[in-house]
Order: sequence, then C-alpha cells, then structure tokens
Amino acid sequence: MDHEELREAIRQVKDLEARGAYFRAADAADRALAAIDDDADEEARHQLHYLHVRIVARSGATQQARKLYEEYGIGARTDDLDARTLDARILKDKALKSKEPKRQGRLNEAAQKYHQVFDQLPDSYPAVNAATLYFLAGRQAEAEALARATLENCASEKPQGDWGVYFHAATVAEASLLLGDLAVAEQHIRRAGEIEAVDYATRTTTRKQLKLICETKRIDKGVLDAIRVPGVLYFAGHIIGAPGRGGRFPAEQEAQVQDEIERYLEDRDIGVAFGSLAAGADIMVAEACIRRGIDVHAVLPFNKADFFAQSVQMSQGGWRERFEECFAWCEANEATGSGSIQYATDGSFLGDESLFMYAARFAMGLAMLRARNLDTDLRMLAIYDGNGGTGIGTDGSIDVWADAGLPCDVIDVTQMEAPRVTIGGPQDTPVARPALQLPERQPRAILFGDVVGFSSLDEEMVPLFHDCFMSRVSGVLDDYKEHVLYRNSWGDAVYVVLDNALNAASCGLSIQKVVRKHDFRADGLNTDLALRLGGHFGPVFCGKDYIRKETTYFGSHVTKAARIEPVTPPGELYVTEAMAAALALSENDTIDCDYVGPVPLAKNYGELRMYVLRERA
Repeated sequence: MDHEELREAIRQVKDLEARGAYFRAADAADRALAAIDDDADEEARHQLHYLHVRIVARSGATQQARKLYEEYGIGARTDDLDARTLDARILKDKALKSKEPKRQGRLNEAAQKYHQVFDQLPDSYPAVNAATLYFLAGRQAEAEALARATLENCASEKPQGDWGVYFHAATVAEASLLLGDLAVAEQHIRRAGEIEAVDYATRTTTRKQLKLICETKRIDKGVLDAIRVPGVLYFAGHIIGAPGRGGRFPAEQEAQVQDEIERYLEDRDIGVAFGSLAAGADIMVAEACIRRGIDVHAVLPFNKADFFAQSVQMSQGGWRERFEECFAWCEANEATGSGSIQYATDGSFLGDESLFMYAARFAMGLAMLRARNLDTDLRMLAIYDGNGGTGIGTDGSIDVWADAGLPCDVIDVTQMEAPRVTIGGPQDTPVARPALQLPERQPRAILFGDVVGFSSLDEEMVPLFHDCFMSRVSGVLDDYKEHVLYRNSWGDAVYVVLDNALNAASCGLSIQKVVRKHDFRADGLNTDLALRLGGHFGPVFCGKDYIRKETTYFGSHVTKAARIEPVTPPGELYVTEAMAAALALSENDTIDCDYVGPVPLAKNYGELRMYVLRERA
C-alpha cells in the first residue's frame, strides 16, 4: 500500500465512521492495517490505530477497544491529547455500562483520568469530560469547579472553521448544563446544530453526553433536538400486482402510494433505511430514499436469482429494471457506507417461505443495531392493506415490530386478493423445478463448543474429564432444558440447538461461567481446561437422524456454526451478525454484544463479521 492508497484508506475509514457505520468502518480499518507496509509513514499508521480503537469504542465494544488500545501502544504518546483522552474515554464507557455498586467507583476512576490529562494538557475537552463524570459520580464540587475552568478556557479560545465552532459550542453547552445555566446551554446547542458539516458520529457522541446530564438533572431532553441525528427506518410492504391483475397492492394504486411515500419521507428526518427489494413497496421506498440521499441497506432472504423469481418477476412492467438499478446502487455504494446488499442465507429458496421472515428479522435487527449506535429514533414504514395473512409477509413484520414495542407507520393500499407466488428463474417465464420433499426448516440458535486442553489429557484422565467437565456443561443445559431442542457431544465437542438467540446466548454464557470458575486440576485432571464456544442463528432443517433414531437438525447454517468455534478464543462466546441482530430484536437487557470484526472461519469457509458476547457489568 503506497502513500496515496494509505491516505485513501484512512479517508474511507473516516467516511464510514462519520455515517455511524461503525462495524463497516472497523472492518475497513482492519483491512488497511493488514495491508500497510512495514516502512509506511508512522503517523499514518498511528492515525489508523487511533481510528480503529475509537470506532470500536463508539460501537460499544469496550473490552475490545481496551485490548486494541494496549496492543497498538497508543498510550505511549503521553503528550498526545487524542491518545490520552481515548484511554479515558474507554474507561468512561466501561463505567457507564456498569451497575451499582461498581458504577460510582468506575465513574470516579474515569473522571480522575480525564482530570489528569487536563492537568498535563490544559484543554477544554478533558476538562468538561472530567466535570461531567464527577457530576455523575455525585461529586458536585469537583464537577462545578471543572465546569467553570472549562468555560474560562473556552472564553480565551478562538475557534476556527466549522469543526472548531461546533466543538466550542458543544463544550460551552455541556459546562453550562452542569452549572444549571439552561439558557446559555440552549443557545450553544442551537449554535452547534447549525453546523451542517458535522457528521452523525460526532453529533451522536455529543448528544449521548449531554443526555446523561439532562437525565440526571431531570431537564427535558427536547433541549437537545437541535443536534438530533436523523432517524433509522425499517421498511416493508406488499408486492405490487401485474397490471390489470389486482393483488394486495394493485398496479393501479402505484402513483397514489408513491405520493404517500414521498410525503412520508418529506415529513420525517430519516438518515438510514433497511429493508428488502421486492417489486412494489420495497423498491418504491428504496428509490425514494436514494433520491433523497438516505442510506439504503438491502437484505435479501436467499440468492439473487431466486429472489428475483419470487419477489420481482410476477409484477411484470418495468420492475426488473428498477430492481436491478436499486441493487446496483446499493452494491456500488457499499464502500462509502451509504448502501449495501446482504443475504440472510447463502443458498436457494427451495420453496421455504419462512426464509422471508428470517430475512425480515435480520434486517430489523440490523436497523436496531444502527439506531442504537447513533442513539436515534427507529421507526417502521409498512405499505399494507390491513388484511392479515400467513405471518410470513408484511403482516408478520408488523407483528414482530409491535412485539418489540416499536412505532410503525402504515400506508394503506386497496384490499384485494394477493398475487400468486410461483417458483421460477430470472427469465420472463417461470421455470418448473422438480418437486423436492424437504423437511421443515426453522430459524434456530446453534452452539458449538470445543475444549482447549483436552488433547493434553493422559488417557486415564478421559473418564474423569467426562465426569467433571461434561457433567457441568450438561448441568447448565438441564437448567435450560425447556429451550434446548437438541444436545449432543463426541469426544470434547458439544453441539446444542436452542429455540431462540436470547436463550442460546444466556445458556452459552452460563456454560462459560461454570467452566471458568471451576478448578479442574483440583478434581485430579493433569491440565488446565477452557471452552471455545461459537454461536449462530439461522434456518436449519429439522429431520430424522437415521443412525441415532431421533430428531436432529442439519443444513448449511449448522455447518457455518461449526466453523466459528475453532477460531474463537478460549473462554469466549463468538456469534455471527445474524445472531447479534436477533439479540437486538429480543428483549435483551443483560447481555452486551461487542463487535470483533471480520474473522476468517475454519476449513476455508470464508469470512464472517463476528461479535463477542459478555454479561452486562
């Protein structure tokens, strides 16, 4: 990677971070660092290191950020304000995730770290952060003293350019909120909000910090509206019928529905949209978003050819071209983070309509993760006739969204008979396929485990291993028995299928806790043992195991889960993005899902974006 390529890589990382696409930004930083030459400019290398850690921290992966910070040696730059405050920021994030009784002590520790930076490098940024953290820790006198010191610093500063004006205004607003001067705070929040050049990620960081003060002081959070980040949208709707053929969304209603979509987007501040690209509602929303400069991230349930046959071809007219244009736009804009195409499953349709809801849930989870990262509003837009259905289409998506307690806006269409879905290829005429007698496929959570240290056991220790180690794993599975659909082991391997992602995550973390806390050497084993555990959530076949004469689960998603465990660090639980999205959609308030990055899987199975699960502190 030459100098120009390195500069371009840094620019791309910054652009992705600015949009709040933290996971993609972390991936881009990872790739750039892997490709950087040994003789590359040290300042550029340091900048990439710094950006990588900051992005991972912004994504919420605090432990991973700490690990990278130390690995890169960023703290060695003792006279670098950004490096020193990044260390303090990671401590702050850890403190804010914590619950009492640890929370207050960690807030104090983070406040003191910022205070130390301010004493050595007198800048308003560490001063105001220290002030806010002292305030949250209940140390009012220290908070007010540092808030005043911040305002004194700001009074002598002459901010330059849009960014300088923004940070100056945001800092004055924060210090003023701490001192109870709401009028001055509101004035500077409005001033900061007028700087259009400032990106989503920076506004989100500012808003989160000021919101903490407002919540503690019971100030109406409406004062922060001026620095609000545009919201995230999940969209879904009926496939449009062929001209003259009726359907739940008749072709004759297209112009009217298009006007409603345009009005809807005009009235709301949307920055990012997630959904599919079926003919009719999906494509119309995607097109309208693209015209308005809204990021569009499309999720298809299975391969492109089968999706076209199932969800585009039947509508006839110009939908083939419109689908291809939207698809190409999303694909072409992946590098900038403003678009993307993802497949919920790698394979074919195979007549399995449940894959549509699996993909919908995946897209919903991704939307929730983005909204959480940007600390912004999340809504659903449905183009819907109100007639209910089988639970695998728009009606199913509305139900899932409602179960998550999220707001859904509906554009009504004429209530008519639904269009037929035929199995075919991408040609104009459906292609008949041989009927396959396939077993049922269901979205399930899969755990695969492998014991590190097992191969070092003496032969006579193996029975003791089963009595001491496997019995404890089995005991945890017994605790989750109503959710465990299948369990098996061979040698030191563990394979478990559970009903949903949240129960699997909780079960996996419970297994790791039991293993981690037990001293197996005290039982007489001659080596230390640890468990690697990988998890995935995907549609798997449920059928008969003809060898064991029992029900079992199999398919490509089981294989995918099996490839995760070998690349998982001992003692950890790594999961796929599909499982992370499913967790985001569940009622989960006890488990943190921290982004790790793209991880090459075992046996040349490709690369997957991985997350590590941890119990919330």
